[in-house]
Amino acid sequence: MKFKFNWGHGITLFLVFFVLFIGNFVFKAFTSPKYDYKLTSEKYYEEELNYQDEIESQKNAKELTQDVFTRRTKKGLEIVFPSNFDYSKIKGHLKMLRNKKDGIDIEKNFTLTDSLLLVPEDSLAPGRYNFKMDWEYKGKSYQLRKKLDY
Repeated sequence: MKFKFNWGHGITLFLVFFVLFIGNFVFKAFTSPKYDYKLTSEKYYEEELNYQDEIESQKNAKELTQDVFTRRTKKGLEIVFPSNFDYSKIKGHLKMLRNKKDGIDIEKNFTLTDSLLLVPEDSLAPGRYNFKMDWEYKGKSYQLRKKLDY
C-alpha cells in the first residue's frame, strides 16, 4: 500500500506542531525562573485609590522650572533637586523597586540638607529599577517616576 500525502495531512501536521509549540511555550513561561516576576507593591489596590493624587503630583513635577534629575557617580546615585528650592523644607519618600529579585529594593524617607540626595553605591545592584520619589515642598506635593538602569 502506497501512502499518499495530501493537503488534509498537511493541515493536520501543521495543527499538531502548532499545538506542541504553544504548549511548550506555555510550559516554559510558567516553570522557568527567568520569567518569574512579582508585583511591584503588596498594597497595589490600596495605592490605586490614591491614583488621582499621584497624577496631580506628577503634573506639579513636570511644571517645575528646573527638573529633578538623577546621575550616576562613584559614590552612588545622586538625585539633584532644583536650585531655587529651600532644601531644608523638602521632605519625601524614595522607592527603588526591582521586579526580578527580592531583597534589593530600596525604600526610605528623606529630608534634605543640600541640593542632592545620595543613594550609596553599596546599596545598589546593577540592573533596572522602578524609580518612584514623592516629595513635598511648601505644602505642594510632587512625584517623579521613571525606569532607571543602574
